[in-house]
Amino acid sequence: MSKKRNNVPGEERQKEKPQYGMARCVGFMFSRAMRYRKEVPILLFFQIAFNISSGIFGFYLSPMILARLEARSPLNELLLTAGFLIGGCFLSDAAVSVLGNGMGRWGIKAAYQGELRSHILQEICNKSADTSYCNCLDTRWQRLAKRARNCCNSNSSACEGIWHTLQNLGVGIFLFCFFTAMLTHIHPLIFGVTAAFCLLDFIVSSYVYRYNYRHREELSHLDRQTWYLLELPRDLSVAKDIRLFGLESWIRRLTDKAFLARQAYGKREHTFYLIGTFSSTVLEFLRTGAACLILLRMCLDRSLSAAEFMLYFSAVSSFNGQLSGVLNSMLELRNYCLELSSLMEFLFYREPFRFGGGIPVPEDDTYEIRLEQVSYTYPGAEKKTIDGLSLTVGKGEKVAVVGLNGAGKTTLVKLMTGLLDPDEGRVLCNGIDIREFDRKEYYRLFSAVFQAYNLFDITVAETVAQSAQNVDRERVRDCIEKAGLTKTVEELPAGLDTHLGRSVYLDGVLLSGGQYQKLLLARALYKNGAVLVLDEPTSALDPLAESDLYHKYHEMTAGKTSVFISHRLASTRFCDRVLYLEKGKIAEEGTHELLVAKGGKYAHIFEIQSRYYQEGGEFYAGQN
Repeated sequence: MSKKRNNVPGEERQKEKPQYGMARCVGFMFSRAMRYRKEVPILLFFQIAFNISSGIFGFYLSPMILARLEARSPLNELLLTAGFLIGGCFLSDAAVSVLGNGMGRWGIKAAYQGELRSHILQEICNKSADTSYCNCLDTRWQRLAKRARNCCNSNSSACEGIWHTLQNLGVGIFLFCFFTAMLTHIHPLIFGVTAAFCLLDFIVSSYVYRYNYRHREELSHLDRQTWYLLELPRDLSVAKDIRLFGLESWIRRLTDKAFLARQAYGKREHTFYLIGTFSSTVLEFLRTGAACLILLRMCLDRSLSAAEFMLYFSAVSSFNGQLSGVLNSMLELRNYCLELSSLMEFLFYREPFRFGGGIPVPEDDTYEIRLEQVSYTYPGAEKKTIDGLSLTVGKGEKVAVVGLNGAGKTTLVKLMTGLLDPDEGRVLCNGIDIREFDRKEYYRLFSAVFQAYNLFDITVAETVAQSAQNVDRERVRDCIEKAGLTKTVEELPAGLDTHLGRSVYLDGVLLSGGQYQKLLLARALYKNGAVLVLDEPTSALDPLAESDLYHKYHEMTAGKTSVFISHRLASTRFCDRVLYLEKGKIAEEGTHELLVAKGGKYAHIFEIQSRYYQEGGEFYAGQN
């Protein structure tokens, strides 16, 4: 039965609502805090309390002192009042400073928040490493992975910034209620006018400052284009092409065009913000002026003293700030939760494979892999890459899989190794559907080298052993010897301890394509899996070296189930059976000699390839 693909195009994805609401997102962050750093919510509570006390002490400071002066209170009473309010402000502000009052790296709370963000980032890394391989091919999963990383990439990102927003929201709601009660008590009209102007200012400001959000796709495209062009000249993989094909002027023209487009966007954004700032200033003037007129009228009617006027005028200004702050914090919280929803969707992304549980993988010296009417279609593709294919690779059998590009060779291997599950049919190991196994346990059966490879920036020994601990160095040397790489490794600056790549280590070295492929073969030998899979592992080697290496593998893998993929057909002669794939099906099957004698497509391609390897009447490849 065909599986439904979870592959949502970009435009359709933008129309989707976030899967998790604000309450779920905030709850998620508190649950992670309680799991990793309980100090974060505790310190949040204290920070809200100290911010509130600082605001109230500061609010009453000037009016209370003025009231004591108006009443001609004794000096000791005046000093006591001033000392109490100033001391309260000082202690509250000191506590806030120690805890940390912003989205930065300083303060006790900031340190714990940073640790919490690191733990969540570790969850993201673990999910990326552990997720089913088919998820990695899903464009929706790829977008969620990028958004999840963006949630944790700085102190101001959603995973850490949300705590600052919750703090501001908690303080703002309390003080807003406090000032609302005060203004309603002195004159309901003041509250109504002030609230009306604040709401209008918030609506205008929200529309203005969400300009980038409304144009996020355009901005994202411009930024990606600009950064790509900035990084392109420094990319070693294209440095030769740029110089040999004279692409410098073309890149400069593209870069100039990208910068001009980004500058044009910046000018539109700046103009829009200037209009918004002017509108906010006008609304603030009208709001403050209206409240001031009402209070002045009350003073003239002698219903307010000078100290009370200052108190309530300060209350009006504070009310404006708190209402705007609460509304902006709610908007900010909503935006953070939109990002956190993507993070949660990523972390809770459905795993189609069984990880943990299941029946044990049979213990055996070698294994039979069988495919029964297997079909597979990649996400977004219209045609089947593998179409109703049935195949049995017997215990200890060596099978070569050949065919033109796009025939489905690599996909077939991915299905056999359990990296992909078929849309239709079954893959069985020793007669058991591999979906019944813990997939990680099933992976341990295979030593594999794939055509597309990436190596970590670690030492040579760690690359071969795929471990930084308990490395059997003698075994590493033996595998390197069998892969034909001993001389190369001996000439490296630190031998087996030489770092590879230059993304992490400044003293790292870069090997040639052929050397990297031999290193990967050594890695496969070190793992010594029960089933060997080689998918074009020698494409960077010359025909003689490839033929020699394949014959070495023929000797070293005696009795093991093995699957070889190669474009060079002569290298498949030592295999027990050759499968010629075409359009996801087995078009021809048999030994190398039988297929050549048959005179079909395999024989035709072999004849064409042989002409290029012929010299002096002898073939380079396939001759002993």
